[in-house]
Amino acid sequence: MKDYNLEEKARLLSGRDFWNTAKVCGADRIRFSDGPSGLRVQGKKGDHLGINGSMPATCFPAHSALAASFNCELVKETGACIGREGASAGVDVLLAPDLNIKSYPLNGRNFEYFSEDPYLNGKLGASYLDGVQSTGVGGCVKHFAANNREFGRMVCDSVVDMRTLREIYLTAFEMAVKESKPAAVMTAYNRLNGVYCNENGWLLNDVLRGEWGFEGIVVSDWGGTHDRVASVKAGADLEMPCCYLSKEEIVSAVKDGRLNEEEVDSCAERIVKLSHREKPARRVDISGHKDFAQRCAEECAVLLKNDGLLPLKQDIKIALIGDFAKKPQVQGGGSAKVNPKAAVNLKSCLKGAKYAGGGAKAVRLAKKSDAVIYCMGYRTEDAEGADRLSYSLPDKQIKLLEKLKKVNKNIVVVLFCGCAVDTSWDGEIPAVLYAGLSGQASSQAVADILTGKINPSGKLAETFLKDYKPCVQDPYSAVYGEGMKVGYRGGGEAKYPFGFGLSYTRFEYSNLRVNDKGASFDVKNAGEVYGGEAVQLYINFPKNANAPELQLKGFDKVFLNAGETKKIFIPFDEYSFRSFDVKENKWVKVSGGYGIFIGASSADLRLEGKIDIEGDCDRVAAPDTLGLIPAVYPLLRDNKGRVIATHETPFCELKNAKGLWGKTFAWIALAAVRKRRTIYGTMEYLPLRTLAQFGRFDDSIMQGLNEIFNGKLFKGLKTISSTKKDK
Repeated sequence: MKDYNLEEKARLLSGRDFWNTAKVCGADRIRFSDGPSGLRVQGKKGDHLGINGSMPATCFPAHSALAASFNCELVKETGACIGREGASAGVDVLLAPDLNIKSYPLNGRNFEYFSEDPYLNGKLGASYLDGVQSTGVGGCVKHFAANNREFGRMVCDSVVDMRTLREIYLTAFEMAVKESKPAAVMTAYNRLNGVYCNENGWLLNDVLRGEWGFEGIVVSDWGGTHDRVASVKAGADLEMPCCYLSKEEIVSAVKDGRLNEEEVDSCAERIVKLSHREKPARRVDISGHKDFAQRCAEECAVLLKNDGLLPLKQDIKIALIGDFAKKPQVQGGGSAKVNPKAAVNLKSCLKGAKYAGGGAKAVRLAKKSDAVIYCMGYRTEDAEGADRLSYSLPDKQIKLLEKLKKVNKNIVVVLFCGCAVDTSWDGEIPAVLYAGLSGQASSQAVADILTGKINPSGKLAETFLKDYKPCVQDPYSAVYGEGMKVGYRGGGEAKYPFGFGLSYTRFEYSNLRVNDKGASFDVKNAGEVYGGEAVQLYINFPKNANAPELQLKGFDKVFLNAGETKKIFIPFDEYSFRSFDVKENKWVKVSGGYGIFIGASSADLRLEGKIDIEGDCDRVAAPDTLGLIPAVYPLLRDNKGRVIATHETPFCELKNAKGLWGKTFAWIALAAVRKRRTIYGTMEYLPLRTLAQFGRFDDSIMQGLNEIFNGKLFKGLKTISSTKKDK
């Protein structure tokens, strides 16, 4: 970095504005854009919560819906479509895929994540990356790591034992990094075992770069930097968005010896290298994206229940109930929010069906109809910034369903939501179709499935639990005491198990053969219509491995004509038989017999085999989940227990501030956004430092604000007046 002075290198390490890096001394600008279910390119008014508008783009299924396809090629092409649209808009790096594990059922951002299973997460994530990066646009894997809830996400300490961390929460990132070499990795907001992910040298240098060979840049989540000097030392290259505090901090730290200039050079060199990457071609063909979005939606829907009502018979009177039929929920909220180029509703797709939004009109319509299609789901709960308060659907919807059941027994429930929900209401319901958040073409796909034009082939990528009772959450800590018992691995009794999904045909499995290369078997479409089947390979480890009873270690998607049979081969790979030995700090294979199961779901295992593995050890200790203690959050108080405002003080804690001005500021700021769920959830535990990042001002203004919040109004105003806000 001999062509750059210290100030110029410090400028490189923070964004120029909300979406772009600085252009300094020959380093080209890098333009970022949100994904992952479509392109979210914004103009001058950038934001990371989907507040301001964005240019029109094709809205593809959310990751949660895409995962239900169990189809790597479909996911790869989705990534390629979004990459092409990014290229045409001048985007250099797409902020996707999202690879966090769905271990907390009420996480408001679960719709953005593929699965509760690390192997499925990793394979689909790598496929998505391959698609995006085939267009010349770089992919950015996020959020690294153990970011599994939204409540208190910027202050929370994720406390995880090492074996669980390695096998459940890091594996998908490892697979994506090794197999697809993303241009960037985004760090998570939270702390990991006491250290912020953006300042975690073990996570970024030892594991990501050292063990996995990552060569791209590490970028902070937007507003996710706390100590810029510590993050540079840890190998976090780029802070986003623009933050004027950081430049001052870096230069000052080098001059007083707290930071080596070589550490700054390493970060700057990686940013310059990415900025010089060959730019993607902007003239690309995106004409087929609308049709492909519909194909995706068709393959993502999961038929949860069917007592023979579906597909619907022709020439029957259909009552279409619920406002989701008129205004479909096609995506979640926050940074994943796309401005769809086109979107249709179920009311327009089901010709001849009579519509009623709800109330007595809906009941009367249901009473005189042959069949009822009732659309249920969430409006605001699938969103970044806040978690759901309940595992149940809204009471109003459940009450209407009870009324509909009394006047018509032929009810199809269509679920429009991006997460697992309580379905205890389905006892007398003949059919349930989980549409998920399947993008702009979801309504047409649902209509085609209901009428039999399309045979559903989706399988659940997360467990629908029979019951889930949320516990009181601590905003400052999340202790992962369940260890590896996540989802189908032991996370609770399933109502609809992982990997489950019905079809209008039936499939038969036979002729399992297992050798050291993998497992082969036959699948036959034994029904009368063309259909697709997601076949799954599970492995049962020997007892001394102290592992979950079943682990998904392979899958494939096959489409067959009626009566057709195909031989399937699922290979073993480096992830098939490994366990993490915490004592030796390495991956090992435990010697012994491994059960090989082929199934239609984690609870429907059709074929069974076995293979003996001569490993490198006889036993691995179980996860040590006892004694997991979160680190104390750095919240300063005076001798009367009042909060002393610092850069790290969360907004909501100012209500307990030492000074009246702090209390007033917190009350006004939070009251102004209380009805906007996503914004309030984000702001509630937002550290004050982020004011400098999103407000774009320097440390003197921050110091002055803290003095005001601490009751020193005139001193604070004097401090602020001594500097000018950097425009």
